[in-house]
Amino acid sequence: MMRKNILIYILSFVGAALLWLYVNLNLSYTINFQIPLEVKTAGSQALGSDLPSFIDLTVKGKGWELLGIILSKKKSFNLDLSSFKKDTKINVSQKLGEILEIPSGVSVLNVNPEILEINFDNITSRMVKVKNMINVVPKENYFIIGQPSVSPDSVKIIGAMSVIGKIKFLPTESVNINDVNSGFTRTFKIIDTLNNIMKIEPKTVTISYRIELSAEKNIEDVNVVVRDVPPDKEVLLVPPKLKIYLRGGVEQLAKINPEEILASVDFRSIDSDSLGYVSPKITLPVDASIIKYEPQKFQYIIKKKNTENK
Repeated sequence: MMRKNILIYILSFVGAALLWLYVNLNLSYTINFQIPLEVKTAGSQALGSDLPSFIDLTVKGKGWELLGIILSKKKSFNLDLSSFKKDTKINVSQKLGEILEIPSGVSVLNVNPEILEINFDNITSRMVKVKNMINVVPKENYFIIGQPSVSPDSVKIIGAMSVIGKIKFLPTESVNINDVNSGFTRTFKIIDTLNNIMKIEPKTVTISYRIELSAEKNIEDVNVVVRDVPPDKEVLLVPPKLKIYLRGGVEQLAKINPEEILASVDFRSIDSDSLGYVSPKITLPVDASIIKYEPQKFQYIIKKKNTENK
């Protein structure tokens, strides 16, 4: 008896839902939606004007007719310009019916843009750098080793001479990757900063990050050398050595040979100094960060070499 009552309740609920759906889908609605604009050009053509990524539409009709448009698989405005020989204007409203197969009962109230202005220019190509927009945040106690590798680091852009000549770089898609505790290599899209008016080859790049467990290491007695000292002079630094504090990946720090750390002062900075002290430039043999070094400042003594006639 209980099962029968449950079945009756379910059938009643389904019937009510179908009735509600039937009534509401027969009501008239006004909706706004976008359809992507996809442009096809011949290999010898180059668009010299920016085109929108989407066409904005406002339509009115019964619910079931509008639902058919929204669910339609054919929801892009495909614009084939391969046969065009000169600049032209295209009325978007006139082409909507054939592209979207809009039912006769649906009215198009507004189209934006209503007119697409198509301008052609001489085609050319050039290479531009890729800008990495991937934001990687390592997990606590982990460290990014060096700079990420972007391959290829430049891409080819093809388009109107007047347009692509202004492009300095192309960015990757913007992605946040958090709590990373190991190195990785992934493929990311190149973002087309000029909608539909240039081609990009390739459209993706591979980006690699090296990530290791973070560590710190102190290295003492690193020699500080003075470079480019004139032959008739001698420079003594006080003190002659420094202590350096490093942070980096465990594996990278383990590879450090203290003798390969280059700490140097250029004689020109000493010769032009007016404060009585200088600071060294430090170059590491591996990818690591310098937390600090001691001392921060070095005094110096410049001596003239004694020369004897032989």
